[in-house]
Amino acid sequence: MTKSEEIFELDKKYYQQGYARVPIVIVEGKGAILKDIEGNEYIDCFAGIATTNAGHSPDILVEAGIQQMKKLFHVSGRFFTIPQIELAQKLSEITPENLTKTFLCNSGTEAVENAVKLTKKYAYSKGHTGGALISLECAFHGRLGYSFSLTANASYKKGFGSYSNAPGVKHAPVPYSYRSKDSEDDCGDVAANRLEEVIDRHTSGDVEAFIMEPILGEGGIIVPPDSYFTQIVRILKKREIPFILDEVQTGFGRTGKLLASEHWGLKPDIMTMAKGMGGGIPIGACICTDEIASKIESGDFFSTYGGNPVTSAISLANIEYIQNSGLVENSAKIGAVFMDGLEDMQKERNLIGDVRGKGLMIGIELVKDQRSKEPAKEETKRFVDHLKNEGVIIGLGGIFKNVLRLQPPLVISEEQAKDVIEKMDKVFVGL
Repeated sequence: MTKSEEIFELDKKYYQQGYARVPIVIVEGKGAILKDIEGNEYIDCFAGIATTNAGHSPDILVEAGIQQMKKLFHVSGRFFTIPQIELAQKLSEITPENLTKTFLCNSGTEAVENAVKLTKKYAYSKGHTGGALISLECAFHGRLGYSFSLTANASYKKGFGSYSNAPGVKHAPVPYSYRSKDSEDDCGDVAANRLEEVIDRHTSGDVEAFIMEPILGEGGIIVPPDSYFTQIVRILKKREIPFILDEVQTGFGRTGKLLASEHWGLKPDIMTMAKGMGGGIPIGACICTDEIASKIESGDFFSTYGGNPVTSAISLANIEYIQNSGLVENSAKIGAVFMDGLEDMQKERNLIGDVRGKGLMIGIELVKDQRSKEPAKEETKRFVDHLKNEGVIIGLGGIFKNVLRLQPPLVISEEQAKDVIEKMDKVFVGL
């Protein structure tokens, strides 16, 4: 029995089997390279699900954590700590200028839950019940509580009944250009018009908020057309409906901008963040406007570990490192290298239906045939497995489970990117 097999046996005996895992025992990581327990190395093109944006174990983050741990591990959010306040200040500086007040927590799911509570309290303060909350089809916002209901993927919800379908949650059509019958611009306009219809026909008009990811991650790296954002901002402002932008997966350099909202000049009322915010340390944040924050009363929100001094210090170091070391620019540069290589590959490989994304958030949708666009679910799974055997780790997603997800650490080099492209083409040839 190999060392890996021993770990697999222990895992089966002692760990809840709530999700499928890649059969690799990772023991070490540096930059964009992972090493398993048997000594095999892999180019990591998934970054812990778009989390280790600054690379694996960067020295500057390690040192920030060590220095803070020498002074203070934890006192709870009941006390003031310097790292917590410095991080909140930094988040206010890098997000749209209307966002000022931060709540720190432990994950993206918790950040979304906080955003929902904020909008309900805000609706209540205006004399409304906040009866409806709208997200998009194909959306992913978490797997607990309200965030689970906002997530629109039945494969995650089987067996959970009403826990996965909270009252008042509605889903509007997603602007999914590749699978739309309309042109890209028309697709955005049609989806925005349908959002307006959901508000006017499927709710009582008492809508507490609309939430969306600027690029849908788990849904298949779906990039809405530019026209969509212009329209929804108009619709929401007209009806005075708060806009929650979920940057959990798209933030901190992932899309070639520090925040994805910058691509479209979006100024949401609330923004949620996590994943790349901590570089691998569990942390999340929800930031909102002064007006919305003014409705919070003592006792409304609390998190024992929220704003923990160690995670806050590491997160602050991580954000400053991403800002000052050219990683945002590298994301845009290497993203273009990937896109060029994949678009060339698409011309030769009938399995590739669509290549899309921004920066180092790229989706490759596989289909049985480029004309029929029938999802190639089985082929996608085989591709991921075969590429792993070539020494490259990528993600798999999409509403049909047929999208390859390329989301490497932002430190990945052009040489590594070209190596990945070459190995991907090799797998396509032999698939």
